[in-house]
Amino acid sequence: MPYRTLVSQELSKLFSALSHPARIRIIAELRDGELCVNSLQDKLGISHSSVSQHLSLMRAHNLIKERRAGRNVFYRLVSPAMTEWIVDGIQFIVPDQKDSETLKSAIGRAIDTWSHSSDDGDEQREPATGP
Repeated sequence: MPYRTLVSQELSKLFSALSHPARIRIIAELRDGELCVNSLQDKLGISHSSVSQHLSLMRAHNLIKERRAGRNVFYRLVSPAMTEWIVDGIQFIVPDQKDSETLKSAIGRAIDTWSHSSDDGDEQREPATGP
């Protein structure tokens, strides 16, 4: 199989594994280190079973690893640079002048929040001035 075909197929699998908003958020939340399912559930605001299903898929695609400590399981990124890569990708969704201010504000907040140390509230930060 030609190398370009093989690489294209593998990138397609990676993009497929990242193709859900919750999985993008999980990557962003894990940027500063390990978290358990309950912590991710609180941060994402989705059910425990949904978080577990997303983590399972991400583990199968070698995006995250787990560490067991007694009855607790902690998850971490295999490559923390993944968060930087996702933040860099935001430039491709930056709206033009006719798009809504809400999307522009959300993009600014995502860049600001995901590019820096974690804090516990998307809504608590002031929006960034722009990408």
